[in-house]
Amino acid sequence: MKLQTERHAMKQSTPNGKPLTSLKRLFPLITILGLAAWGADIANANDLVNGNLDAISISSQNNPTPNNWTVDAFRTLSGTHFDGCSSEPWCNVADPSGYGLFFKPFQGTVGDEITVHFYQDNPATPGTKFTLSGYAAGEANYSGFFSTNTPVPATLFSIVFLNSGGTVLASNVYDLVANGLPSSGPASMALFTTPQVTAPVGTVTVRAGASMYNTYGTGGGQSFFVDALDLVSEAPPGAPVITNQPSHKTVSAGATTTFNVGVSNAAGVTYEWQLYSTNLVNGGSISGAATPTLTVTGVSSSDVGHYRVRVTNGGGTVLSSEASLEIVGISFYPVIRIEGKIGDVNVVEYSTALAPTTWIPLSTNTLTTSPQLVLDTTSPGNNTRFYRAVYQP
Repeated sequence: MKLQTERHAMKQSTPNGKPLTSLKRLFPLITILGLAAWGADIANANDLVNGNLDAISISSQNNPTPNNWTVDAFRTLSGTHFDGCSSEPWCNVADPSGYGLFFKPFQGTVGDEITVHFYQDNPATPGTKFTLSGYAAGEANYSGFFSTNTPVPATLFSIVFLNSGGTVLASNVYDLVANGLPSSGPASMALFTTPQVTAPVGTVTVRAGASMYNTYGTGGGQSFFVDALDLVSEAPPGAPVITNQPSHKTVSAGATTTFNVGVSNAAGVTYEWQLYSTNLVNGGSISGAATPTLTVTGVSSSDVGHYRVRVTNGGGTVLSSEASLEIVGISFYPVIRIEGKIGDVNVVEYSTALAPTTWIPLSTNTLTTSPQLVLDTTSPGNNTRFYRAVYQP
């Protein structure tokens, strides 16, 4: 897939010079990002969990959306909506067999426009500087390109700062359309990067993501897409400096493994290990949840996932990069070979003994080729089973 060059130009004001009224629902204090000095040496890890948007499941929407992200979709008159966006493979730019996010402006109409907020919350401390990058594109008839209705549509990246009570302290939005959003669909996705913004006093949470405001259906070739979002932070002076990031681990089931983080200024530092952004506590397979070394004992499927550590001192907080834990193993499964006429239906059955024989259905198979192989994944290893294929006339 051909990707366009990175975009940096900044918008100076809201569309038509007017405030975006629907922003008040989620982002009540608005700062349109203007030209700013770029931060130097921003080399920290992506603070977002599942930033590539490839791990998906059904949550608030009717169709799958990225895990660890929140979707808030609503229409001007109709209220909360449950089909504002969905994860789709054909708008993926980051990883093979991955997904991008497909926004659905056609779910709105003029007078009952649809707004979709897609965002993730992460811990932050005052003085930390943040930059958000990601790929985005629209289609030629996307209503976000037009300003013919009121309230005017908008298509934005956003970085929002909240206090401990969840009150928004400041919202910084970056207008994708004003900065050259491509209009040739997913294949034209370009990389956009916001200027760096600083968390104000009282910040405990940074909220980052993409939003589509006040949009409506135009008929064909009318959607908006994003993928591969990356929130990079630069901690304030005196905050911990991570010198060694946790590394990915692949182990066999039942093994013990460790994740380690190195910090150059370790005096007064606290550690909070997380699995998919949820703080871990000692117990079960987990130990060392508040130390530089996390140990996972007797690894099982429930331990598989992405780990990171939150490192804090009096100067601020930094997040490590994510490190994955995966299980690998070699298993041997029985294979049943069936020969017959294409289209014939056979039920494969098994028994654990020949006398007395009790046949248990395993699977129903329509022959699409001959011979056709049927894998019994319910019986790994050295087990005793007998099989037969019963033709279904």
